[in-house]
Amino acid sequence: MHELSIFIIIFLLSLLILSIPAIPAAVVIGMFYAYKKLPLHYFLLLLVALVAVPCAVFKSYERNFMLSVIPDALHVNSVSYSKEESWGFGPGGNEAGIRVYPLPQHIADKISQQGIEFFNTLPPNQNQKSRGWRGKYSKWSQTPIKADGKMDIYDYICRYGFCIEIDGSVVEQATEIVNSEGNYYAYGRVGLIVVSPSKKLVLYMYNG
Repeated sequence: MHELSIFIIIFLLSLLILSIPAIPAAVVIGMFYAYKKLPLHYFLLLLVALVAVPCAVFKSYERNFMLSVIPDALHVNSVSYSKEESWGFGPGGNEAGIRVYPLPQHIADKISQQGIEFFNTLPPNQNQKSRGWRGKYSKWSQTPIKADGKMDIYDYICRYGFCIEIDGSVVEQATEIVNSEGNYYAYGRVGLIVVSPSKKLVLYMYNG
């Protein structure tokens, strides 16, 4: 690869790194030093690592954060859909969102057999202290959520006037789940969780 091209790559990557406050300028200086001292193929591997490792760390953090609202006993380990938005930060900020998680077959079967008792006897989460309020729900009930009418999930998610555009198929499926019998729900300090053993899905919706 031409030396000028390598220099341009370093320069652009340096701008990217410097845009992240947590990364010191020493990293950029180190990159230029490595460019002068390392064989080209080792230096290219270093460039890839500098980009890939932070991305992987962020993705892992994001995944764990999304999973933190789900009780451990549900054995949920992935997110199949997420649509979330926030407006501002801190006490004056607002947010709205929905996440959909696959529910493992063996847990769906256990819930179908035990019913509401499965949720009334949920064991505590192992790392609840570090999670704060996330993943903790005290009172579980059976769906439908609104006994006197049909619930529109947008009415809940957009309650405070801040709304998001959700995929139509997700809206249809979530609306069916919250308004049908045989599913279970609970309100947390923030958000509403709904578990559907028949659909093998977990919904988490929030507003604020």
